[in-house]
Amino acid sequence: MNETTNLAKFVTGLTYDDLPASAIDRCKLLILDQLACQIGVSTKPWLQPARQYVEAMGGTQQSTVVGSNIRVSAEGAAFANGTFGHGFEIDDAYPPGLSHPGAVIVPAALAVAERDGLNGRRLLAAVILGYEIVCRIGQALSPTQLYRGFHPTSVAGPMGAAAAVGSLIGLDTVQMTNAFAIAASHSSGLTECYKSGGEIKRYHAGIAAAAGVRSAELARFGLTGPHTILEGQLGIRAFCDDFDPEPLVSGLRDSYCIQDIWIKRYCCNGMIHASLDAIANIQGRRAFSPESVRRIVVGSNRHALKEVGSIREPKDIFGMQFSMSFTIAIQLIHGDVGLGQFVEATLHDENIKRISQLVTVETDPGIDLLFPRKIGACVRVEFVDGSEEVETVEDCRGSVGNPLTPAEAFAKVREVAGLEMPQPRVEHLIETVMNLEKTEHLSNLARLLVPA
Repeated sequence: MNETTNLAKFVTGLTYDDLPASAIDRCKLLILDQLACQIGVSTKPWLQPARQYVEAMGGTQQSTVVGSNIRVSAEGAAFANGTFGHGFEIDDAYPPGLSHPGAVIVPAALAVAERDGLNGRRLLAAVILGYEIVCRIGQALSPTQLYRGFHPTSVAGPMGAAAAVGSLIGLDTVQMTNAFAIAASHSSGLTECYKSGGEIKRYHAGIAAAAGVRSAELARFGLTGPHTILEGQLGIRAFCDDFDPEPLVSGLRDSYCIQDIWIKRYCCNGMIHASLDAIANIQGRRAFSPESVRRIVVGSNRHALKEVGSIREPKDIFGMQFSMSFTIAIQLIHGDVGLGQFVEATLHDENIKRISQLVTVETDPGIDLLFPRKIGACVRVEFVDGSEEVETVEDCRGSVGNPLTPAEAFAKVREVAGLEMPQPRVEHLIETVMNLEKTEHLSNLARLLVPA
């Protein structure tokens, strides 16, 4: 009981000096990864409504919109930058909570820290706190929140962003408790898009980031909410069928969730990654042409069938990024599933379309048992000569069980941010973020996020 208040006490009582070096180092890498995501995809056409909206709303010029010379309110910047950060399916993830924390927490915290002239140490502590809240609430609600059609990033995200912002603006415990309650009334996000398309899912993180800023500020101005929003029968548990309160406060300060965040290697839905690694492993030990394949059977978790197994012939890039069969076909033909493959021309590639029809997705009992703690896959490739290859991957590349090395993470930053930023500036960004505790004013970081 009292989980809401206890989490609020945790958030308001923790400072940078309380944090282990391992959590701080991981936080820097994740901030860098998220900023690269924002920079690299900020010009995608489906994200321009976010930029146009915040610019049209006007208001006080407080915080930077990434990839532009526009400054808007902190809430507006959190919305736009969070949308960019989640706008191409390459941002970080937390499988046990089924969420994408970075695209919510980093934009909200940085927008407010820039507005208020805070230093890097304050930002690092706030981001770690925000991740902690998103991840713990996500765990309590998963996996059944996803089965009911809710997007976990949108459900837990507002509360995580409120924690980060509340820490930055100095809320006390009562105000933070109210901020959680206010943020929970912003929880949202439906996943019909997995079947029917549309670009709104890309905006879910931005909506949650803005909601966190708004909720913390409303709590500061005196708005109240139910102090039992986490443990109450009509609180956040309304989003799931099997609520587990244990992850909410168990082991607070013993370890930090931010150390278990997955840095994504492929820019597609996370349910697909293990199958792509499996295909790559098979290709690594047996050279074969796509024409030699008779059938591919992917054993995954039961939700993957609905989320990434239902789109056989994608009509747009979003659909392609959510299609198990299409992305496997890309891997077979190109040997990689990178940023360069997710373009309009790929949608119309008849060879990829043909290969994608050979892919079947089904539930594998062993893989399903791992979900959502691990998002694995068992892949069987059957060849026209009657032979077959089988590969099981429980820990996909980038996950906590098979993490990217720092060098690989930096290489991703250079590739993704480099789409829109000159490499010398990317190197300056890497150096600045990896020494963030020495930054006395976050405007120095914000200046690196706009066109040179």
